[in-house]
Amino acid sequence: MKLTPTDTILSKCIRERNNWACESCGIISDQGRATGGDRAMQHSHYQGRKHKRTRYMMENGLCLCASCHARVEEDPFEHTKLFTSIWGEGMAEILSQLKHQPYKPVGGWKTFEKEASAHYRKEFERMRQLRMDGNMARIEFEGFI
Repeated sequence: MKLTPTDTILSKCIRERNNWACESCGIISDQGRATGGDRAMQHSHYQGRKHKRTRYMMENGLCLCASCHARVEEDPFEHTKLFTSIWGEGMAEILSQLKHQPYKPVGGWKTFEKEASAHYRKEFERMRQLRMDGNMARIEFEGFI
């Protein structure tokens, strides 16, 4: 599945939110914190990217190292267990229900993705500024949906 610019910037927000640390094992990527980009930390979707309704929801993502991401992707039970330990069973249920609901954004998908991408770029810049100001804790950000 092709990555969109919105996928890319949301992924950076997900990883920045947790300060480029794996939400499963806790390993930290110094490169990601320093540069704002690192392939060693990945954006793991609870509900896969094929579900447009939940694809760009910030609640649908975790920051995982490549090893933990591969492990949970191979074991749906483990993925659910990890996700619910962070977001709670309520959010897991909401995402499970939403993924099947049709969603047609006003103005169409091109407009939606353009606006979502701009929104997440601003959020990423805000989080990076907080990091440069010394905030090393988890930084929540505003979702677009």
